[in-house]
Amino acid sequence: MTTLTSVMESADAVALTLCGVVLLASLAVWSMSRPRGFPPGPLGVPILGSVFSMTASPEEIFVRWSKQYGDVFGFKVGQRMIVVINHQDAIREALLKHGIEFAGRPDFFSFGVFTYGFKDIIFSSYSDTWKLHHKFAHSALRQFASGKRLEHLLHGSIAKMEGYLSKMDDSEPVDPKLVITLLLYNVMSTMCFGKDYDFLDENLIAWKENNEKLNQEFGMGVAADFFGWAQYLPTPGVKMVHRMRDELHRFVWDELDSHKKNFDPDNVRDVFDMLLLAQKEAADSGNQDAEKLSDTHLVLTVSNMFAAGIQTTTETLYWALAFMVEHRDIQSRCQAEIDRAIGRKRVPVVDDRGSLPYTEATLYEVMRYSSILPIAVPHATTCDVNFRGYRIPKGAVVMFNTYSMHYDPNAWESPTSFKPEHFLEDDGSVQQHPSSFLPFGAGRRSCLGEVAAKTDLIIIFTWLLQNYCFKTVPGKETTSLLRVIENSAVGRNLENYELIMEMRK
Repeated sequence: MTTLTSVMESADAVALTLCGVVLLASLAVWSMSRPRGFPPGPLGVPILGSVFSMTASPEEIFVRWSKQYGDVFGFKVGQRMIVVINHQDAIREALLKHGIEFAGRPDFFSFGVFTYGFKDIIFSSYSDTWKLHHKFAHSALRQFASGKRLEHLLHGSIAKMEGYLSKMDDSEPVDPKLVITLLLYNVMSTMCFGKDYDFLDENLIAWKENNEKLNQEFGMGVAADFFGWAQYLPTPGVKMVHRMRDELHRFVWDELDSHKKNFDPDNVRDVFDMLLLAQKEAADSGNQDAEKLSDTHLVLTVSNMFAAGIQTTTETLYWALAFMVEHRDIQSRCQAEIDRAIGRKRVPVVDDRGSLPYTEATLYEVMRYSSILPIAVPHATTCDVNFRGYRIPKGAVVMFNTYSMHYDPNAWESPTSFKPEHFLEDDGSVQQHPSSFLPFGAGRRSCLGEVAAKTDLIIIFTWLLQNYCFKTVPGKETTSLLRVIENSAVGRNLENYELIMEMRK
């Protein structure tokens, strides 16, 4: 009897082992399978997919893969099917001719946590709620951040920056990121909150530090975005996402509380007031939009506008000043043009842009070369899509590799060289819309603040070169400032650097 029992137990063990092997084999086969008509691409390894192939910055890997698989290729990472679209023809076709089909967002775990369940503009998918808040944000920018109004905001913040810089020893090394962030923070604070903050406001310092911490800790992303089960594990990534959400949004929640206490529907002072008025009108009328205008929706709409208005512009100007140090001849040529067109006594205005073609071309070249958001924020398909002979299923993650456009040797004379001439016509005028240049995206998900960002960039950059010379820190002549943070999923940001910011005589 004992022998029979042992045999049966052994048989059960063998059966369980075989079941486990079959289950794992089935899982491996499923993880490697692709839907019919899915674009070609690297197969990767079972279950994990192509995660181990991501050994460098994604945009550089994608350019290499596009040479092997074509402008449209696909692969899997964990449970996610990912499609990457490269080069100008394919990218513009997808964004402009299939706009709604590619207008979704992936339901990444990190996106959902950061946005309290996808209640924002940047990370939420294409829906009636998204369209409503997109409309409000567009109206707010038009009302509070366009033309002379934005120019006035910039001039007020530049005056504060000028006072701050005048107290500094211009022979001492300085990291210009703090100064740029302080300036833009003040512009956005006045626009969104109606407040005139001190230049070194503690909320700003905390916001800047939290953003830098997020960029450092996020790295190549969060495992739970690609492996759903990982969200239930107490991993550093999961904890980080929850912690950073609370820290990044805290001061905006405080501003909402303050605005509610002082809200006057007859005196709309800023973006928050405008949103609170819309919330009140929807509630009073019993409008079905009321549920789309919760306090959380309002906080996230303002947070999106605030972050978008500061982060990318700051990083672009940070690249620009690094280039001015590395290319002193270009800096001198910009300064000569500024001196001729504006002089040294008045602050630049929006209308000066037409008389500063070389300076404007230099900024466009900074945007091209830096490609700060090389694959932008990932999109997702809103339905099954037939695109260029392939069938991309609903919910697939779609990445638009604009880096492939900006470094395309068929579109640019010297794509790996920094040359403002890339954006100049033969007669010296600015080439405004090169076909292989897309720093602000296109279609339904294009950057809302493109016009405001261009105004910020030209006025701030022009004022800085009008008043300062940017030089290498003595003793560091052989150290390049153009060092990109490696293996980052949040963009092509530079490592922190210092320079000499010397007042022009």
